[in-house]
Amino acid sequence: MRLTKLAAGIALATLSASAVAGGPLYILDKTMQPYKWDTSKGAIPVWTDGGKLIQDKDGNEVQSFTVLEKGTKYNLDITLPDGTVLPKNTALDRDYTFLTIEQANAITAKAVAEWSNVETSTLDMVLAGTIASQTGMADVNASNVDQIYGAENGYGFWVNYDTDGSILENYFGISRSQVLGIAFPEWADEETGEILEATALMNGWYVDINDTKGEMVQGVFTHEFGHALNMSHSQANGHFTYAATNAYRLYDGVPGCPGTTGYTGRNSIPADSIETMYPFINVRGNEGRQQGTVNVRDDIVNISDLYPTAEYKTNYGTIKGKLFTKNGVEYAGMNMVARNLDNPLYDVITQQSGNMSQGRIGLDGSFTINGLTPGGRYALYMDPIIAGGYPTTPTGILSENEYWNEGESASPATDHHCDMTPIVVAGGETKEVAMYFNGYTNGIQYTPLVGAWVNDFAKNGKTAFGVTHGGTPFLYSSMHKTFETLTFNGFAVLKATTAAMNKNATKAAVIADLDRDGIGQGAVWDIRSNKLTVLKDPSNNTCAISSQSGISSHSIWDIDDLGQTVVGNSRKPRDGGNECAPGQAAYSYGVPTIWNAQTGEPTLLTDGIEFIQRPGSTLIEAWIHGNRKEAWVRADKISGNGRTVTGSGNNNLTQLAWVDGKLKDLYGEYGALNSSVISSDGKYVAFGAQDGFGRRAFGKGVQVWNADTNEITHLGGLRWCDDVPNTYCYSPYYMTHDEIAETSGLPLNMVLDANDDLSLITGRILINGTPAGSSIYMKGLGWMTGQSFFAKQGVVEAKNAMTNGILGVSGNGSEMMAGIVGLPTPLTIDINANKAFVCNNGVDQELAFPKQVVEAVKGGAQFGRCAHVNDSY
Repeated sequence: MRLTKLAAGIALATLSASAVAGGPLYILDKTMQPYKWDTSKGAIPVWTDGGKLIQDKDGNEVQSFTVLEKGTKYNLDITLPDGTVLPKNTALDRDYTFLTIEQANAITAKAVAEWSNVETSTLDMVLAGTIASQTGMADVNASNVDQIYGAENGYGFWVNYDTDGSILENYFGISRSQVLGIAFPEWADEETGEILEATALMNGWYVDINDTKGEMVQGVFTHEFGHALNMSHSQANGHFTYAATNAYRLYDGVPGCPGTTGYTGRNSIPADSIETMYPFINVRGNEGRQQGTVNVRDDIVNISDLYPTAEYKTNYGTIKGKLFTKNGVEYAGMNMVARNLDNPLYDVITQQSGNMSQGRIGLDGSFTINGLTPGGRYALYMDPIIAGGYPTTPTGILSENEYWNEGESASPATDHHCDMTPIVVAGGETKEVAMYFNGYTNGIQYTPLVGAWVNDFAKNGKTAFGVTHGGTPFLYSSMHKTFETLTFNGFAVLKATTAAMNKNATKAAVIADLDRDGIGQGAVWDIRSNKLTVLKDPSNNTCAISSQSGISSHSIWDIDDLGQTVVGNSRKPRDGGNECAPGQAAYSYGVPTIWNAQTGEPTLLTDGIEFIQRPGSTLIEAWIHGNRKEAWVRADKISGNGRTVTGSGNNNLTQLAWVDGKLKDLYGEYGALNSSVISSDGKYVAFGAQDGFGRRAFGKGVQVWNADTNEITHLGGLRWCDDVPNTYCYSPYYMTHDEIAETSGLPLNMVLDANDDLSLITGRILINGTPAGSSIYMKGLGWMTGQSFFAKQGVVEAKNAMTNGILGVSGNGSEMMAGIVGLPTPLTIDINANKAFVCNNGVDQELAFPKQVVEAVKGGAQFGRCAHVNDSY
């Protein structure tokens, strides 16, 4: 018999506002089956710990699980179980017992009974005695705990009571204020997969002061003991209490479908309907008490799957299935939910796709849901995991949430996400299903790139440049869907925050610390030869400032199509001259600059700008044509031919332009704000415009300035109420777009990128400065929200990951990169729009986008697929 120590992964119950746990389900590689206790040997013996000796009010020494420590003050009167009253706001004169070891053993006994009394499981545990009787240790504590975790102690389940949290802090290195418990199977027979020994550590220090009977901490005991039996987490109802809010409703089915209820957080479901193995436990309320019971089918089925009785599978039904992407590739990590329509909160069973292989055998979308009530009507649907540790990595929805139905397919036209066929099975019957994410394999393709943020998208539409969540720069090929991380022998890793590529992705303007002195400098990277050419610094790298890219003497923003000209900012000392004094690198200000990429020589864009000291301050301000001032100005975009440069000022990113080096104040003359886009030939500049700020702002839509003739063309914008929500659209006002626009103008639209001739422009809707959605302009069709654009094209993948800004557009407008501002982790969306659909006399036509699609719509066709032309997400 070969033994293995399984404690490489530890099941923690940690505390934030409530308790979070992370428990592994161990799989024996040899058989790809879970490790299990051998229940044919009889009841598993449970050995319990002693505790610290504390004198009670009568001077008797009591073994204690929870101790109120000497010197602690509480802001309320406390009556201890033995009748002692501790007045509020009084420092305790000694240690006092709060919960005794006797009470802890009662909590342990209840948790043991909850799992042992499941009728369809053979699992049985029994309190067999004390750890002291087996090892001689009357109290497992920080001084001797290594004799428990560092040794084989014998068959059974060993429950340690960490009275003061010292084991957590001194052995595990975890704060006692953050962890409620630790449990895991520790030793097993590697040949058979039999669990031989498991341990649990229960934190006696963190028990709520109102929990005088240990009822609220019961959920932690029962939950952790589930991990010791090799049970993982599950998500059936717990997220309705612990994760949902009024602004983030969660549903017991597919959102927006008939019969589905939306939940808003605590008290929105009965506490006793929360599954014990949900990753959160509130030890300060009724939830902790109720999660101490095993009464929800999800927990009952999961323990019965590990330790089934002979009658279990013959008396109950099964769903056996696989989850596939729209392309037919198996997909692991998705929570698959079977919910009884007639008892939805208590008769619900979940399993992750691929949870029996945990990614060890490649792509695996398999799931098996046992324990279905015979004759019950079950809705089967997919639901992403919200939080918690799982042995199979949770994955996101690739498309829209949907139900399974008899006509299940990947086609959004024939398989509506609300179409649902109840699954009814008899005892012993298995229903086999295949479930697909909805999505078309033709037309516009919408592919999320998780954990990646694209900074620039080459105008050839083939290559993107960005950074991972951890800050590592990468190149992404949209043709091959592959990533290449960027490192350089002899050089520091590139700072890619504002890096930009030329049209064919052969060169990039970057920030790199070439001499490794901690100060980044502008450079041009030849991508093919992997060489860096330094861009010279007017201050000889004596002036620098800290930014998103780290400390650098340059700010690099853009490069022209041929890779010949780079645009950004260099720095000058505030007190004059060309170089900053030692130690005064940040005592400088930025100056818009262009560089010759071949020679590295800089040219300062100072036409029309005077840099002067602010009165009564050492700060430098930029005066624009002597008419208005900005705290700073920068140059951040350049046309494909290098002729025209645009930039921003500090005040709401007011827009400037330099044409052949001559300054044009686009904000001062036209109200241009936030950002601008330039045609490849440098002739046209488009921008969102408004007069005034705040409540007095008047939106003027998007305008195009002709750099040759100085003419302005109005492109209009989106409509209030129809496209963009506004308080005045609803009760009690019920105003129309025209009525709102009369006093407020058009919704503010921040342009983000465009194709070469500006016949396609993308933008971001802003409401009070906050991103409120994406927008897209097609010449001849006008403006459309991103929600309408993707909905009409049937791009259901966008529904749960709708971009609020298309930040990169290829030169011909058929490839895009988009993002979602506000996510905790970066996400970029690769959009292939080479082909899109129009509906012509009720027939779908797939055409080249954008030109053929626009011409067809101008000729009378409807934009979008026939089945979706009226859709909007």
